[in-house]
Amino acid sequence: MNQGALHGLRVIDLTDDSGRFATKLLTELGASVVRISATGSSGAPMVDAAAAELGGVLDWWYDGGKHRHIVDLDTDGGRSRYRSFCASADLVVETERPGRLEVLGIDHADLLATNPALCQVSITPFGRTGPRSDWVTSDLVSSAMGGFMSITGLPDRPLNLWGRQSYNYAGFAAVISALAAVRATRLDGKGRHVDLSIHEAITGSIENIFMQYFFDQELPDMSKVAQRQGAMHWLRAYDLAACRTGYTMITPTPIPDHLVNWMIEEGHEAAREWQGKDVESMLERIDDLMDCVRDFVKKYDAMDLWWEAQNRHCAFGGVHDIAAVAEIPQFEHRGLFASATVGDTGESNVRMPHRMVKMSATPTGPPQPPQLESTNLEDLLADWGSRDSAEPTVGERLARPLEGLRVADFTWVLAGPFCTRMFGDLGADVIRIQNEERSTLVNRADYPYYFVWNRSKRSATLNMKHPEALAAARRIIESSDVLIENYSAGVLEAWGLDYETVHEWNPKLVYVTMSGCGHDGPWKHVISYAPTVHAVCGITHLTNFADRGDVGSGLSLNDHLAGFSAAATTLAAIEARDRTGVGQKVDMAQLEIGTYAIGPALLDYFANHNEAQPAGNRDGLHDHVPNEVYPTRDGFVAISVTADSQWPALASIVGESVADPAWATEAERRDHRVDIDAALSAWAANGTANEIVDTLQAVGVPAGKVQDVVDLFEHDPQHEARGFWQPVTHDGFGDRHVDTFPALIDGERLPVERLAPSYLGEHNFEVWTDVAGYEFDAVAEGMGTDLFT
Repeated sequence: MNQGALHGLRVIDLTDDSGRFATKLLTELGASVVRISATGSSGAPMVDAAAAELGGVLDWWYDGGKHRHIVDLDTDGGRSRYRSFCASADLVVETERPGRLEVLGIDHADLLATNPALCQVSITPFGRTGPRSDWVTSDLVSSAMGGFMSITGLPDRPLNLWGRQSYNYAGFAAVISALAAVRATRLDGKGRHVDLSIHEAITGSIENIFMQYFFDQELPDMSKVAQRQGAMHWLRAYDLAACRTGYTMITPTPIPDHLVNWMIEEGHEAAREWQGKDVESMLERIDDLMDCVRDFVKKYDAMDLWWEAQNRHCAFGGVHDIAAVAEIPQFEHRGLFASATVGDTGESNVRMPHRMVKMSATPTGPPQPPQLESTNLEDLLADWGSRDSAEPTVGERLARPLEGLRVADFTWVLAGPFCTRMFGDLGADVIRIQNEERSTLVNRADYPYYFVWNRSKRSATLNMKHPEALAAARRIIESSDVLIENYSAGVLEAWGLDYETVHEWNPKLVYVTMSGCGHDGPWKHVISYAPTVHAVCGITHLTNFADRGDVGSGLSLNDHLAGFSAAATTLAAIEARDRTGVGQKVDMAQLEIGTYAIGPALLDYFANHNEAQPAGNRDGLHDHVPNEVYPTRDGFVAISVTADSQWPALASIVGESVADPAWATEAERRDHRVDIDAALSAWAANGTANEIVDTLQAVGVPAGKVQDVVDLFEHDPQHEARGFWQPVTHDGFGDRHVDTFPALIDGERLPVERLAPSYLGEHNFEVWTDVAGYEFDAVAEGMGTDLFT
């Protein structure tokens, strides 16, 4: 039980597999978490006998370091113990079916009388309200319904992302919501309930699909409805290519001539016509250039090629399998992997990725084993102590939980802006600081991508090459709680904004850096966009069909994962700052986040010597059968059976083809996977996706249509009922729709109140006068002398 950033936070874990990642993160960040639910998959068994006594791979991954005290809520005694926990707790994270806790008299509203400062995050598949609130899910079904699978896979083969990324999204969103709620409650004394929808968390965090849909007139060269196109990025400038051995993610970015000159040097004369082209002109004939690169890389071994490319400042990424990921020297240098000790004498060790980020003041402790024995209730409550009776510091309830927090935002593209968008949605004053000249393509205010990911922020421009820029930046930073950046390693240091300098200016500041591979180590120079990270961290290798190696994620998944991670760890660092009075550095390597997101594969490899392999839509964490996508008359449907109790209902609907009594248990169904998939495929082919889903959900079987952007915006009754889409009018783009934060707080949707700026520097005068303290005339002069540009 480490004393990390969240030391002193008391958390009740009432989750199943869909929420265990959230409470894992809270535990890792230092909270005291007691797991009271026995629901959850154990995953593959551990080979080591001492480790196996404590649980399987998923028990070690999700539940290490938590207290354990299982409570049966269906009994009077169990509910009494639950109320005792809640009377002393700060936070409940739960995944119970909507309505169950209310019926039992132990929902959030019931508990406030005893503990008015209690916060509760309820993670459900589709939200607690709406026509589909009682639907059940699996990670596969959530991916299908939420939109992941509309762009991941091949045109006729939808593919899920490996490692339960739908549940990871939900876990991150839950932690962010929880820490925002806890902060607000500490200030105003009023406990909060967060109704978090996994469905909304996915739909609102898919890089490009709504940009293409809502801005088809502005983006005539792109499909209005984004399609599955393997690993090809929506800009078409990133893709996987076959090499003599293996695959490499290829791209002409960041500077096309670096690649073109190399190709010419190696005798590839076809590249000469591309010499001297900048990125934007290159994009006009991107397909031809990418074909030229594909032809070039055929003669090389992938793992040699990508490293040579990186040494030439080309952002290639060799596709690493899990064995190769385990040997990455950058991870060894930065200490990503650590071991949990089994037993008092340490006779066994279980190695795994053990942290998201490096925190300078509250470092993550070593991983801990899951707890087999139950923690004594009285001992745990005594350890937790009585609740802090400090008076609230604000009189009225905060309308948004992060009100009063200021963020100096030096981010670009997606990972950083996605993080700060969440901060802004939750009420923080986010000041996006950038330079007009350097802001090209997706970083321009007139580009739809910028509109999507930069709402809820104020826009200020600053030319860091100007001799007075550092003094101007200092004025913003000194009045901020957070500085966050996601440039390449060394950029902020070159500007004079290194952590040591900034910490002297503002010792309470939380300084967040989101570099590709970290600021230290043998790979600190590696250029890493999300597709590069996917290839190197293991996600691309595993997100594939067994007969392919060139598919991978259809979106910049790791940019979203990094944004979620940055938001969660920043809020944890704010909690530590508010407790200790001192800020700290949060050092993220986005490559580490990608590998952390598939952590169970590394744990299984280190502990059991099992090397996970691509297997299509099979759940790589716990092999449920069925767990597959089947063609229907009008699309595709995902069907899972995550508990043996669901199988009879599915079998009774499908009929004779799956009526074999030998298929009653999951172990037996694994032995007959091919027969079961064939039977379900034949059955599904005769119906429509919506008919099949409605039929199966009515009897409690997880099923969902593979929804595309049209389904999600025009035909999703759950999004409509919960007010997920908000109509807006923008000064530059006119009437549009935007998604909203993926949760209701105390039953209310947080509306988007500030759209992305219509031009860069839209808020220059108010930011540089009100926040930085310049006179109006000085700001006007600074704009004229290229300081504020």
